[in-house]
Formats: sequence, C-alpha cells, structure tokens
Amino acid sequence: MKIDLSKYKKIYFLGIGGISMSALALILHRRGYTVCGYDRRRTTATIKLEEEGIEVFYDFSPNNSVGVDLCVYSAAIGEDNPEMMEMRKREVHTISRAQLLGSIADDYSCSIGISGTHGKSTTSGMLSQIFLSFPKSDPTILVGAELPAIHSTFRTGCGDSFIFEACEYKDSFLQFYPSISIVLNVELDHTDYFKDIDQITDSFARFIKNSGKDGKAIVNADSPYALRAAEGYSGTLYTYSVYGNGNYTAKNISFENGNAEFDVMYNGSFLMNVKLSVPGIHNVSNALAAIAASHITGVPEEAIKKGLLDFHGVCRRFEYKGTFCGVPVYDDYAHHPDEIKVTLSAARGLGIKRVIAVFEPHTYTRLHTFMQDFAAVLSKADLTIIAPIYAAREKNVYGYTPKTLADMISGAVGLDSFDEIKEYLKTEVREGDVILTMGAGDVTELAASLTSK
Repeated sequence: MKIDLSKYKKIYFLGIGGISMSALALILHRRGYTVCGYDRRRTTATIKLEEEGIEVFYDFSPNNSVGVDLCVYSAAIGEDNPEMMEMRKREVHTISRAQLLGSIADDYSCSIGISGTHGKSTTSGMLSQIFLSFPKSDPTILVGAELPAIHSTFRTGCGDSFIFEACEYKDSFLQFYPSISIVLNVELDHTDYFKDIDQITDSFARFIKNSGKDGKAIVNADSPYALRAAEGYSGTLYTYSVYGNGNYTAKNISFENGNAEFDVMYNGSFLMNVKLSVPGIHNVSNALAAIAASHITGVPEEAIKKGLLDFHGVCRRFEYKGTFCGVPVYDDYAHHPDEIKVTLSAARGLGIKRVIAVFEPHTYTRLHTFMQDFAAVLSKADLTIIAPIYAAREKNVYGYTPKTLADMISGAVGLDSFDEIKEYLKTEVREGDVILTMGAGDVTELAASLTSK
C-alpha cells in the first residue's frame, strides 16, 4: 500500500544507522521533512546524518519521539523494542522500511528492483554506473553499499528511472512493485526467518509476480531455484546465463588480471563486446543481469560498455583497502558460504601464492545452519582465522565461539578479538600473501585498522 507522505511532518527512523535506512532518512530530510531517529550505537553512517542536521538518539527515552507523526522501522526492530513500544503507546503511525521504499519506487515509471541471495549491491552498482553513463536517463539510485561514482548509497535524479536493491529478509521485497524485477540467484539464507529453500523460493516467486503482466522479469538461468521462482510469471520473462542457457549469454570469456572480457549474445546473435574492471566469473553473471536491464530499457550500447568499464566495485565488495606488512588487504561483505566461495576464487585470480581468510560469522542461526558448509569452503583458503561472531539481533543460544568453527578447519585458528587477530597476522604474513577480511558485521573495522598508517 502506497503511503501518502504529504500527511506527515516529523518522521522518526528506528534503526536509522542502517545503510538503506540512513539513505532514506537523508532523502526525506532533503525533501524538507523533519527527520530524527534512534540507533544502538554511533557509526560513520549516524555521524553523517548528524552532520546533515538530523538528530540521532543512542539511548531510549520517551522524549525522543515527542512530536513524531510517522515512524519508519527496519526489519531488525522487534515489537519488544522500547522505542517501538513507545510509538505504539503514543499511537504513532508505523511503517516498515520496505513500505517507505515501495512508496518512493511507485513514483517512477521505470523502477528496477534488484533481488537475489547474493550480488545485489554489486549488480545494482553496475546498473547504476551504466545509467549514469547515459546522461539522458538521470536516474535515482538506492544501493546497499557506497557507490564511488556518487560517493554515497543514494542519488536523487530528475529522470523517470529508479534503481534499487530489493532485500528478501523477512519478505521485505514483497512491498515493492517494480516495473522490472531482477533475480540474481535463489539460495537458502536468513534461516532465522526462512525455514527451507521452498519458502524462500516462494517468496522470490511472489516478488517476480509483483511486476505484473505488464512488467518484465530478468532471471538467472544458472540458478535452478531462480528459474523455479519465475515459473508461471504472466509478464515478459528474460533469462541470462554465463553458460549459454539464456536470452542473454556470455561467449568467448577471457581474463586479464582477474577481470573478464567477453562477447554478449542476445538470442544467439552477437550484441556487443564488454570489458569489466572487477574480478571473477561471478561478476560476468552480474554484468549480464545489468546488461539485460539496460538493453530492454533502451540504454545505448556505448553507455553500457562505458558503464561496465568504469565500474570498479562498490564499498565492501572485494574492496582493496591497502597493505599490511607488505601484502594487499581486501575487504568483502561475504557472509554466506556461496559468497565466500566466489570471493576466494576472485582472490586466486590475482595470481598470489597464499590466501589468508579472516572470517567473521554473521548471526548464530546462519552459523548453525551452514556450519559444515562454512568449514568446507573456508578450508580452501591457505590460512583461515575465525573472528568473534557478530550477533546482530540474536542471542547465543548455541554456545558457539570462534573456536567452534575453527576446530572444523585444518590449521585454522579462532581468536576472541580483532586486536588478537592483528597481532597474529603480524607473525604469519609473508611475501606473496593476500589477506581477505569477510563478513557482514564489524570485520571491516579490522580491515581499516590493518591498513591504517
């Protein structure tokens, strides 16, 4: 249901420090609304909000919400949150982050929602870079990681195109009705909410159907569950594949310094040749999704080629941070076994001798569900270090420690703090190594610490 924002004057964001929440708060602030909010701790994102004139609270008080007439909450906020309970007590109208984003997306005739278990931020960044290379489009953008081209996670344009990430957690993306829905892949994740692969596949099917019979869907033919989710879609369906099984396919793939060049085929005919500036075969797949969306919306070939060549990644997606003890350090958001697999593969493509993986498990339920898978994929690194588990919204009902996972991996160690990890790395790194810090929590702070001068 679309929200009539004109009815409200003072808007409160619960969980305002989140990537998407902070971007939405800034969008409304710049539109003239009075915006404030709560988060549990001060971060780079909340500092930026404060610098823009947005008041952020870090401790609960009934006075925080005085005068508020609309509350936007993130998926991580539970009904027992004291701020939420205060909103209910005051009878303040509350909406989810997804409802707000869905309402904003409805304002655009061409809204492109990028979904998938993995790769959303990178593909959103690629597509955004392409549209930015075609000045006539002047897109509005909301991605899940900072895009260097706009020095932000969002951009407000004057055109009729809106590019945004559609997150599946707690079915948030079912609040969106994009004119073009993209499904990059479907795998089991967020097991604190999705009980099995069938449930999450059904959710992606409903997301695709939200585009309607007049809409379009772009689906990865290399992902069996993504194809299953697209079954019965009444709109126009396009598929893409790295292995030649879709409408858009990659042919004659070659790599230089880990980055791919390939021919794009459309329904078996040559469309264009493109070069990427990000490593790995997985980014060939991501690029095909971005190419398909650009092509069917009429973006010129030269803008597509330029955008992909100019795209060097988004923050925290195989992001080069600097050096530590003379070896390169890359930081990545990978927090699922499949994501770790492609990140390790990308690192191997750099031609280094040893990969040192520093992994921070994200949530106890994900670690519990995929324990064996994490152990298997992390064993592919030459040295694995397990960092403290990032609890996020959960309690440690399993009694897990870093050592729990480390003991399942030959030669791995589990350490209890980033300081310990830094000291351990000083004794272990040698010429020809690369260090990968991976996880969706605070491990990026370790990467920054390792490479700070």
